Formats: sequence, C-alpha cells, structure tokens
Amino acid sequence: MKKLFAILSILTITTAAFAYSYNANVPLPGKTIASQELQEDSLFSVYSFAIRAASPDCKDFSIINTAVTKPKKDGIWEENWTVKACSNNISIPITFTDKDGTTSYEINPMGVKKVSK
Repeated sequence: MKKLFAILSILTITTAAFAYSYNANVPLPGKTIASQELQEDSLFSVYSFAIRAASPDCKDFSIINTAVTKPKKDGIWEENWTVKACSNNISIPITFTDKDGTTSYEINPMGVKKVSK
C-alpha cells in the first residue's frame, strides 16, 4: 500500500510539473549580466512567480526580455525579467549577488506584476 501511494504521489507531482510549457533556453534575451549558470538556476523561481501572476488558464511561459535596473556595485545588482504568459507580460524584479565566489538571487514577490505590452 505504501508503495502504491508513493508511485501515485510521484505521478501526481510529475503530471503537475509538465502541465505548463516553459522556454528554458539560455542565454536569455535582453541585457542580463547574470552568468548562464545563474540564469539557469533562477529560471524555475522566475516561472513560479509568473504562474502566480498569470491568468489561471495560462500554460505557456517564456522570458522575452531582461534588463539591468541597478548597475553592479560591490557584487550586487538588480534586474527586471519580463515573462510572456499567454496574453500578459509579467515583470519579475530580481536582486543578484556575486560575492566571494558565491552567487545567489532573490525575487521580491511584492514587485511581481502584470505590465502592459
């Protein structure tokens, strides 16, 4: 019984993960200065926030633009990534850190919003 439950759980999670269509090609379009590795690392989070802001029936997502909004200083910079989610564009603000050989990113959920085309 436990084995059956585990298999059903995995199938449910897998089905949910593939219910959406994502463009995961890097390098991303636009002017991002994040490394390709950092772009890849942050894609899932960016799309997760876009799903929350998109129309409930939207299943197709792609990053259509990236722009530096605050230049790199002391290893920290800010960018805005625009995700096309069906008929909407969603703005995702990201703060990147590249210090002492460690890279990271943070998305401000309060800054995620639909923008006009």
